[in-house]
This record gives sequence, structure tokens and C-alpha cells, in this order.
Amino acid sequence: MEDRAKSRTLLEAAETFARDRLSEGRYGHTLRVAGTAEDLARVHGLDPDRARLAALVHDAAREIGEPEEFLRLAREWDLPVGEPERQSPKLLHGPVAAELARRELGVEDEEVLEAIRVHTVGGPGMGPLALVLYVADKIEPARDYPSAGRLRALSREDLRAAAAESLRRAIAHNEGRGRPPHPASRETLAWLEAEHAPQGRVDQE
Repeated sequence: MEDRAKSRTLLEAAETFARDRLSEGRYGHTLRVAGTAEDLARVHGLDPDRARLAALVHDAAREIGEPEEFLRLAREWDLPVGEPERQSPKLLHGPVAAELARRELGVEDEEVLEAIRVHTVGGPGMGPLALVLYVADKIEPARDYPSAGRLRALSREDLRAAAAESLRRAIAHNEGRGRPPHPASRETLAWLEAEHAPQGRVDQE
């Protein structure tokens, strides 16, 4: 972000935007993800303000209301809805949050919007900022599942490898509970494994 003052103003607006829409617990998670995303962005040579902006907004639609509200907004805004989203409309909270950020906060940075949009299940071809948010969401300090520490260490070395490992974990978790993984998660994992072998830092081009 070139204009630092404008950037800070937008970040403050995004923080208020999230705080006004989320429970105390979910807002706390949001702030932890924001801090983690900033840190990862610095480690990998990306803009920490853009990472923080995406993180502050990523769950802003998470508690929007009844499941039908997600589907209503998706119809109104012409957002893609697949069978997984029809079965579990809360999966739309990323795309809905991205659209809210665009409409209500005036966010025009497509990489920030993409990061918000795909942070839940991933997306093949996702860019470095999206990888930062996806991983940060899975390793923020309150996450205490068995492999969290290993993912935190891996994330500082190779974001793509960390994202792939997190996707494997999510897919195995869903399969273990008898739930089909989201197709986008499988596609993203295949893309990461086929096109992006571990290669260290993900620097901004």
C-alpha cells in the first residue's frame, strides 16, 4: 500500500467493521489471525498491511445470521454456490465477507479480496497473500491441535508446503468424520503438490 495514511485509516475501519459484526471470541480470533498474518507477510517479503487487512475482514460474515442469509446474499450478489455450500451455507462466509469488504469498506485490492474469499477451503492458483491468510488462520496462537507447532515452524520456511500440509490435515479430518472434503480443497492440494514443490520464501513479484 503506497499511501501509508490511507492504509492506516482503512485498517482502522476494517477493525471496527469486524468488531461490530463478531462475538468477543470470534473477534479475538480475528485479531490473532491478523497478527499472525502480518508476521508471516514480513517473513516472506509481502506487505504486512495488506495481510492484516485481509485477516481483519476474513471472518466478518461468519456470524451473519441464519444459513439462509448466506444463500440469499450469494444470490443477490451473484456469488458461486456449489453443492457443498448448499449443504453448509456457512462455507460462503469468505466470499460474502470479500463482497462486504468491497461494498462497505471500499476495498479494491483484488489480492486482498481473493485472500478473504478463499481462506476457508483454499483455491487452486491462490496467490502469496491468500496463502498467508490461509495458513495464518490455521496457526494463530490459540490453535492447539497436535500438528500446530510443526505447521508454525514450516510456515516460516515455505508457505506452500505449510498450506499443503494444512489441507491434508483438513481433508483427513473431514474424511475421518465421514464428510466429503470440499472439492476446492482437493483441487488446491493437487495444485500445490503438482506445481509448487517446496522452494522457500514466497516473495512478492
